[in-house]
Amino acid sequence: MSELTDEGSRLPEFSPANGDSRLPEFDPEAVGVRSPGPEKRSVRSAAPLKARDARVEVSRLLAGVAGERCVNDALLVVSELISNADRHGCGLREFAAGVEDGHLWLEVADHSEVLPESAAHDPLVPGGFGWSLVRRLSADARIRPWTAGDGPGKTIVVSLRLE
Repeated sequence: MSELTDEGSRLPEFSPANGDSRLPEFDPEAVGVRSPGPEKRSVRSAAPLKARDARVEVSRLLAGVAGERCVNDALLVVSELISNADRHGCGLREFAAGVEDGHLWLEVADHSEVLPESAAHDPLVPGGFGWSLVRRLSADARIRPWTAGDGPGKTIVVSLRLE
């Protein structure tokens, strides 16, 4: 399992264009990466990781710093992101989370360049609401291309206010 660390990357400079289902050409130098200071708490895990394991890690990070509603929203977002990486993103590549400046940030990387969609959906048909739910519960949601050089992919980065 993962451990609490003082390292990790943070919110990217990239957001998807409306209607585009693939990541555009990307300059890796354009992505800002910051490391949290020593008073910040974060966790990073490589796959394989299940949604329940990620929820445990996020619960640990939020212990004593977030109210019940915030924790419940965060655990729902974690579940959606991890399960969607498995279901639609050709598998989870990496998970990271941290608490900083009154926010919980989450990073979920997968193996697909296909961007998530918010679909107008028939309410009688199950599924299709995950990305809309993630965006609604998050203060910020962004997507950046995977640039590690070991195949295609993307990282979804979200931030939730700790209230």
